[in-house]
Amino acid sequence: MKKYVVIAVLLIALALVAYLTFVIAAIKIIIGSIFLGIMAIAILALWIMWKVNDD
Repeated sequence: MKKYVVIAVLLIALALVAYLTFVIAAIKIIIGSIFLGIMAIAILALWIMWKVNDD
């Protein structure tokens, strides 16, 4: 019986670590996407300013 409790605790710990790993990865992907969008907007603004000043 004690062996099954240890196995259950290890499986729960494994599931928790896997869940937290995927949650942290998802948060990093979301933050990276936001920064990528900001960078694209900044590059677009720079390109528009360069085109306007070129005339």
